[in-house]
Formats: sequence, C-alpha cells, structure tokens
Amino acid sequence: MRLGLRTRVAVAFAVLSLMVGGTVSAATYAVASWYLVNQRESAALTRALLDSRAAAAALESGLTASEALATIPSVGTSQPMLRVDSTWFTAGVTVPPDALPEEILDAAATGGATQRTLVSDDPYYVVAVELPTALYVEVFPLRDLDQILRWGGWTLVALTLAAGAFGAVIGASAVGRLLRPVRRLGVAAQRIAGGELTTRIELTGDPDLDPIAESFNDMAGAVQARIARERRFTGNVSHELRSPITAALGTAELLESRSGQFPEREAGLIDVLAQQVRRMSQMLVDLLEISRIGSDDPPQWESADLTALSREVLTLRQSDPELVTGDHVIIRTDARRFERILGNLVDNAQNHGEGLTQVVIRREETSVSVMVDDAGPGVDQDLRDRLFEPFSRGHASHRTQGAGLGLAIAREQATVLGGELWVEPSVMGGARFVVRLPLASESP
Repeated sequence: MRLGLRTRVAVAFAVLSLMVGGTVSAATYAVASWYLVNQRESAALTRALLDSRAAAAALESGLTASEALATIPSVGTSQPMLRVDSTWFTAGVTVPPDALPEEILDAAATGGATQRTLVSDDPYYVVAVELPTALYVEVFPLRDLDQILRWGGWTLVALTLAAGAFGAVIGASAVGRLLRPVRRLGVAAQRIAGGELTTRIELTGDPDLDPIAESFNDMAGAVQARIARERRFTGNVSHELRSPITAALGTAELLESRSGQFPEREAGLIDVLAQQVRRMSQMLVDLLEISRIGSDDPPQWESADLTALSREVLTLRQSDPELVTGDHVIIRTDARRFERILGNLVDNAQNHGEGLTQVVIRREETSVSVMVDDAGPGVDQDLRDRLFEPFSRGHASHRTQGAGLGLAIAREQATVLGGELWVEPSVMGGARFVVRLPLASESP
C-alpha cells in the first residue's frame, strides 16, 4: 500500500533527523570519550610518577616498605603497591597483587609501563615504575569514568531518537501547512461538483498561493457562467417552442377526437401524430423544469407527511396506494419538489421497470430514505451512474415512451432539497431507487 504524501515526508524528515543526530551524537561521544579517558590516564600517570618518587626517597632514607607507603598522600581512590625482593606491600586490598597482569610487571623493568585491565569485571588503569630497590605499582579505578561514558552514550542515543521523532513531527506539520491550501481546493472542487457553483476560495495574501486561488476562482466563475448560459438557452428554446407545440398539440388532439371520420390509414397517422406531439410537449415541460432547477426558485419549506404524499402520488398514477409501507415520517421539505421526485421514480418503475412493486419509507438517525422498487431485471453496474444523465435510458427504453429526463430531474430536485438519489439492486429482484432526505429540520 502506497503511503500518503504527508506520511512519506514525515518519514523522510525522521530518517534525515536520525542520520544527522546519529552522526553528531557519534562524533560527540567519540571526542568526549577520547578526551575524558586521555585526561584521566594523563592525570593518573602524573600522580603515579610523583608518588613513585616519594616512595623511592622514603626507601633511600632507610624506611621500610610499609612506612614508605604511609608517606604517600592519599588522594582519590588509587591504590599504591611496592614489591621489595618478591614481597608485595600494599596500602589497600581492593586489588590484590596477584591480580596484576604479568606483562606490565615485566615491562616495568625497562623503566615504566601503563595498561588498562579488568579486575573482577571492574576496569582499572595500572602504572608500574621500576625504583632502584623496589617496584612501585599504583592502580587507579576507572569504573566511575566508564559509568559516565555509558550514561552519556545512552543519553545521546535518546536524544538522537528524540531528534528523529521531532523531525517527523516537523515534517508532518510542514506538509500539513503546505497541503492545507490543496485541501481547500479539493473541498471547493467537491462543492462545485455537488452543485454549489457560487463556491469561491478566499485569498490569504500569500504571493505564492493566491495566484492558484485566483485561477481556481476564475475557472469556477467561468463554469458557473457557462452553465447559466446553457440553462438560459434551454429555457429560452423550450419557452419559444412551447407556443407552437401547444398549438400543434391542440390541433392533433382535435384531429384525434375526430379520427373516426377519417379512413383507417389517416386515422392511424393522426394517432401517431398526437402521441408524438404529446411526447414532445412533455419533453418541453421537463426541459423547462431542468432549466429552472438551481436558479432563483428556492424551495418552499413546509411540514409534510411523506406517507400521505407518497400515497397521493401513487393514486394520481393509478397505482395501489397500499404499496406505500414503512415508517410514518413528517419532515420539513418542499412538498411540490418531493412529489415531483417520487412521481418521476414511480413513472420510471411503471414505464421502464415492468411495474411498481413497493414504496418503502424508512426513518434513520439523521435522514429519511424513500425506496421505490420495480419488477424489472435491475440495472447493470456500469449503467447506474449514467442512468441519471439527461436523455439517458436503460436497455428497455426502446419499448417505452419518454425522453430520458425524469431521473435527471429527480436527482436535481433531490440535490436542491439537500438529499441524494441513487439506484441499487432490490431485495425483490428488480431495481431499487433510493432518495435520501435530511431529517435535521424535522417537524415536531
């Protein structure tokens, strides 16, 4: 699965921060460790040389080895030792003489030697100096230094991880700020696609982003103006054609009423003429309605009983009103528009769906759904979206009359009422057209 842009940038910032922080931490630890160890060993060597001279002077003055060790000042936690004629004398018991490495004792015969060693898993720094009459050895513990370096190392590791997390947060925050204008564009585009053609993006004064917002606003304005021109053109053409079509319809119906006075062939032609003129007249009515949707004709909100309205629609279309089942719901809506939506769906079921089977009203938490089922073969998946386009009809359209505007008008009216309309398979085997309206302004 491909990660989103924000996640990818956050990961990149985190990795970059870890690399930089790790490099700086490693360099810091290496330099600090080298410096501290070098300083400790240098100080220990200087101290051991001074103590060895004090011990040599005490032995030359005739003091015993134990008395010579007693003259060495006690500073810190170091442990001085003297070996005189293979006998060890020590001022402490922390490190026994037999735990000293033999190689440093052998190397001390050449003048002196130093070595790091472990005694009982604790680190020590050993300095051995050959004296005229004895061997002087001083042991310096390094456990405290190792603990400091260990804690310092873990602290640097923690700081490196914190830098990685901080880098991820910075990356996500930066991308979030960069994507915020893009999200605004996306939301505005969705609103325009949903029919809110007046949507515009507010300018923020950003010299880099405002040109994009201005271009989007210009595009939205051009789309709105073009759709308005198309609606005006459709409305004007439909209005101009309405008068001659009405005259033609009147003439055709007059001839149809007297078709019995004409020969059979002419009577058949008159019937076809009247049928086609009525079809054209209904098409003009639908075109006029489409051109008015979304114009300055706002919904007339009122309390409406959806069950009663649905039964009236079925009664007017000579269908059984008992086909309306489900919940009894009263909402604030535009009753005229709702009747138009349901009427078109019922007409579609009767004309294209092999008959209406039921109308189900279902109340939900924040909305109410009205489902219209038919007895047809259903609608193929690839036709479900195109079915609501103007002049679009299903596979059975060649057997029925209609211009293919009813479902387009129904969806547009549902959008005006703040709802939505779609088609899905019916539980009874045919197609189910579902119109969902908001229930937020429900009447008490």
